[in-house]
Amino acid sequence: MSSTKRKSNKQSILFRLVVVIGIIVLLNLLASRLFLRLDLTSDKRFTISEKTKEMLRDLKDNVFVKVYLIGDMPAGFKRLANSTRDLLDEMKIYAGTKLQYQFEDPLEGKTEKEKNEVLKELAQNGLEPTNVTVKGEDEYSQRLIIPGAIVYFHSGTGVPVNLLNNESGMKSQLALNNSEAQLEYKFSSAITTQLSPLKTRIAFLRGHGEKELYYLYDFVKTLTSFYEADTLMLNRVLNIKKKTDVLIIAQPTKPFNEQDKFKIDQFVMNGGKVLWMLDAVNASLDSLTQKPAMLALDYSLNLDDQLFTYGVRLNTGLLMDLVCNPIPLMVQTASAENSQPQFHLFPCPFFPVLAPELVHPITYGIDAVSTLFPSTLDTVATTGIKKTVLFHSSKYSKLVFAPYMVDMRELRKEPDINSFTKKNYPVAVLLEGKFKSLYQNRMTDELQTVLRDSLKTPFKESSDENKMIVIADGDMASNEFSNKGQPFSLGYYKYTGDYFNNKNFLLNSIDYLTNNLNQIETRGKQVKLRLLDTQKVKKEKTMWQSINIAFPFVMILLFGAIFIIIRVKKYSRL
Repeated sequence: MSSTKRKSNKQSILFRLVVVIGIIVLLNLLASRLFLRLDLTSDKRFTISEKTKEMLRDLKDNVFVKVYLIGDMPAGFKRLANSTRDLLDEMKIYAGTKLQYQFEDPLEGKTEKEKNEVLKELAQNGLEPTNVTVKGEDEYSQRLIIPGAIVYFHSGTGVPVNLLNNESGMKSQLALNNSEAQLEYKFSSAITTQLSPLKTRIAFLRGHGEKELYYLYDFVKTLTSFYEADTLMLNRVLNIKKKTDVLIIAQPTKPFNEQDKFKIDQFVMNGGKVLWMLDAVNASLDSLTQKPAMLALDYSLNLDDQLFTYGVRLNTGLLMDLVCNPIPLMVQTASAENSQPQFHLFPCPFFPVLAPELVHPITYGIDAVSTLFPSTLDTVATTGIKKTVLFHSSKYSKLVFAPYMVDMRELRKEPDINSFTKKNYPVAVLLEGKFKSLYQNRMTDELQTVLRDSLKTPFKESSDENKMIVIADGDMASNEFSNKGQPFSLGYYKYTGDYFNNKNFLLNSIDYLTNNLNQIETRGKQVKLRLLDTQKVKKEKTMWQSINIAFPFVMILLFGAIFIIIRVKKYSRL
């Protein structure tokens, strides 16, 4: 009887073992045929966009990525290196054998002379080394690391990828966090830019007192990484559409004549995109550095009728908002007791900080932008044109009309909150639809001559589906400068050290106008930095170390005691 029971138990155990093995084999077969990946992180840091997946699946060329961020380095850079490896592993899943990568230290085992040659070659490729402090067992040491990679293609060409967003003025932790968030954007851009046969052409309009490109340094530099960027003089160009796809008009200060307006109009009618960044009045921070007050006057750009026809009105005034950036003002002059004058930061309502109006691809991943002496826009009832307000003022704002005396000394006084009662003044508006020409039924002999001799194309009364963006701030793309004249990154406000999203907003605008939506999605990706509370760590370090050491032993003893008790009770019944 007992032998039969033991035989039955053995058969039962064997059957269960076979079933378990069968289930494991079946699950493995299913896993090899079904593609399923779960990203359980709250910020979806291991999830790449659908457009990037599509691009990787469609790769025709072999891509090899050589990453130089490796070796002994601080924790933040190690995290960046690990995130780079994780991303490339994820990209390989969709690209298959078309994508390969390798981490290597180009300086390892080299003499000083050889290291200098390697660094020079990498610098020529656009990769700069970074000097970091590494903690050893007994002391700290300095080490050069190269936070970059080169994406090589079958043709032999290589595209540099700077893994570190080394924005001037940005704190190191924030820079590393932003760098981690931008990895997909950088690698996907490097691949698509190289594989795309044609680059979108962008031109900055000149000839109407526009902002010098020196003041737009960071914006122009970033644009040239992905687009062909140049300048354009309307009096020297016969047909804008033959020269460019997107026209950027940044802070003109002189009136437009009818011939120039006509060329821009026909550029729009033929599918050209325009990014307008306009100031309505002549208030500027440069003028106020010479004297504390100035009379803000209308620029009279002669664009009112053209913008009105397209769907917006630029108001000839200044927006003032209590949600704003501060500006330093002198509160005490130099004296025998104080050799340096004393400055204090005062809120400046002429420098509003604007939040996005709604969730839109252009404002994806953007918190706020900074402005300098902006005006406002009104949308007008234009048939067939969709108006989308991208940025507006807060609920504590007002509009003052030119001529207006801007006196920075007034900022020392507490603002009258009761006068800031207006809200949601539009400052940036997207226009989409079929635009009507300003010169419909208004063609003069002079414009007929321009049409015949310059454009050499038939007059178009309306466009096909098109879009443009109008921003009532000519300084939206302007970067600030250090005391030594070095340009800061676009969006950096030097008086507070804060970063605003001006650059991403403008890049998103260009990408939206050119239908490059994947760039917007990957650029707007954010990785939350979960930093430890250092004070709490110091205070509770010993306690948690003790728990981590003691807890496993306690659990083993507990389970051992329970197991012994169960066995004693079980066999005491026999």
